Amino acid sequence: MTVGAGAAEHGRVTAQIPALAQVPASCFGIAVATVEGQIVHAGDSTTEFSIQSLSKLFALTALLQQDPSAWSHVGWHPTNAHFNSVAELERSGGRPANPFVNAGALVVTDRLLERTGDAVAATVDLIRRESGGRRVSVDEDVAVSEMIADHRNSALAHVLAEHGRLSCGIERLLAQYCHQCAITADVQTVARAALFLADRRRLPSGLAPATVRRINAVLLTSGMYGAAGDIAYRVGLPAKSGIGGGVLAVMPGRGTVCVWSPPLDADGNSAGGVAAIERFAELTEWSVF
Repeated sequence: MTVGAGAAEHGRVTAQIPALAQVPASCFGIAVATVEGQIVHAGDSTTEFSIQSLSKLFALTALLQQDPSAWSHVGWHPTNAHFNSVAELERSGGRPANPFVNAGALVVTDRLLERTGDAVAATVDLIRRESGGRRVSVDEDVAVSEMIADHRNSALAHVLAEHGRLSCGIERLLAQYCHQCAITADVQTVARAALFLADRRRLPSGLAPATVRRINAVLLTSGMYGAAGDIAYRVGLPAKSGIGGGVLAVMPGRGTVCVWSPPLDADGNSAGGVAAIERFAELTEWSVF
């Protein structure tokens, strides 16, 4: 898919996590899963990658299965601030704007850890189960690399704790969060695992249709951070990105599409992934609008 591959030339592979800095910029995989059960894929679609912030979507879902009232602990509002902004968290009195910025994801992981005793396992189990038992693992090297360089998330956790937003110990929470972000899977697995967002006939146990509607709404307004408005305008689909180069988009009633292309744009989203999904949406006329 030359559109995505060409756009990737204008991005840079993340250096934020040292273990990911050596991932080849030329990697590109795409997979589409439909509500009819079809899966179409191309490129490096069987290569596992670090899903990073894509895991936030699945951790949130796992928590909402356990506790539908979890929205009371984290907001659902968009933000123009950076996804790991400490200043915004301070301004909001320690209440994260939404579950997809890092502060919100830390709160979600904290509450999932409190509920299950192992937030990473709960997230992995959900992805594996919803993808039909496909391979899902955790890259220990990436997790350790992330923990070593995790100063900003540590600062966010301390601010959250200061405002009484956390139940678990900070060190334990950060270790769980880094391992959660270090989950690896290929684009086929991610697309399949997220299909419940497009097909309400296959909801995970304990998840109400109204909850799925809310997840999709927050994906549309906040899943791509400061670029969410631009993505809504250009693509018209709820979407989530990760600094590992993954992008997932959802078309309710039709299916999901996941792209992996490591180089990131100025907003921290996959340059090739966004371009590929934009072109895909044009060709298929997928849009929620």
